[in-house]
Amino acid sequence: DFNSVNDEDLRQLKDLETNDEGFKDEEFQKHKKAGSPIAPLGGGDAVYFDYNDPVPDFEDVIAIQFQNAGKIYWYYYPEVKEPGNELKQGDIIVAYSERGMELATVLNKCKKDFERQNKINFIKNGFLRKATENDLQKAKRLEENAKEAWKICEQLNYELGIKMKIVKVKYTLDDSKAIFYFFSNGRVDFRELIKRLAYEVRRRIEMRQIGVRDTTKIIGGLGPCGMDLCCRRFLHNFIPVSIKMAKDQNLTLNPSKISGICGRLFCCLGYENDTYEKLRAGYPLEETEIFDKETGRKGFVKKLNVISGNLTIVFLGNRENSEKYEEKVVNKELVEFIDNKWYYNSAGETLISKDILDVEPITPKEKELLFSDKKNNKNNRDFKENRDNSGRKRNRRNRSNRPNVPRSNKESGNKQ
Repeated sequence: DFNSVNDEDLRQLKDLETNDEGFKDEEFQKHKKAGSPIAPLGGGDAVYFDYNDPVPDFEDVIAIQFQNAGKIYWYYYPEVKEPGNELKQGDIIVAYSERGMELATVLNKCKKDFERQNKINFIKNGFLRKATENDLQKAKRLEENAKEAWKICEQLNYELGIKMKIVKVKYTLDDSKAIFYFFSNGRVDFRELIKRLAYEVRRRIEMRQIGVRDTTKIIGGLGPCGMDLCCRRFLHNFIPVSIKMAKDQNLTLNPSKISGICGRLFCCLGYENDTYEKLRAGYPLEETEIFDKETGRKGFVKKLNVISGNLTIVFLGNRENSEKYEEKVVNKELVEFIDNKWYYNSAGETLISKDILDVEPITPKEKELLFSDKKNNKNNRDFKENRDNSGRKRNRRNRSNRPNVPRSNKESGNKQ
């Protein structure tokens, strides 16, 4: 129950909120945004489209990705329409990326996704050729070399006392550069490390710091659902995830239950949030006033479950006694919006559950406690703790568990 979350849990949950983390290169992103005719970091003649370039046709582009579930890139390759140059889904090609020459996989194009792209996202002169058998064998050989480079880097980290975790090492297909992906909680001074790595590996060294979500995406694993991680299977881009999304989905705000193996909030909270927002559009929100269409009683929406279609409504007074507190769980079909007000049709009700407490009239303070669960992280026990078993208010001055502390003369009010 998210109402019972303490301050420490909230602090941990705030730390779990995620921002967009991806493979970032400031120089590359700067040229990309400016539409500058400068080749991506891989070299060659590959450049991003400029603002002055015309928008390419759908038939003249191909969609590719350089790693499983990685970002999708759009390459301008009009020769794909010519006989003998056709490419189909699953073909392996050689292309330039911002990292250098790499193998890429051709994807099935989606016209809607193509129409959403800004023209500066398209790359021209980046396609080289279909991958040959020699390219595939060379890629396997470079993978083995990358494993050796990973071991060398780990040993140097230990010798230099550098606190960082090497997640992945990748060689470009032209064997000119080694890229080391690492994770660290802070800034790392690896100038000495690069010097010694360049001497051992005999290649140009590039260090790229990545976040915890990218680290998990590369390593992989199983989620609490028992399936492969979503980021490993199909998520191309990470989206920010907030605690509000978990609250809107009525999930338990326990950090251990709503965070993945990366230590951040579940990615599925983000891409399922749109569905919940659409479902909530036809419901009154929590703490919204609602009136009994038959009797005119005023109440409040205490809780909402868009999956089951049920609402928990609290009425201040029932039909027999206006001094009773009544709580009902009803279906959304009995609720309607008329003249800017929400009404509950009690005449046609089929109650899912009903809880009636024989209590005194609810005070403004108790009503505030009852309907401010999200603000104060308290639930109905605050209301019930203020009353005894008969429903009457407890006399705090006469409680049996009150310590027997002698009062001062002023407090005792002794009469002379």
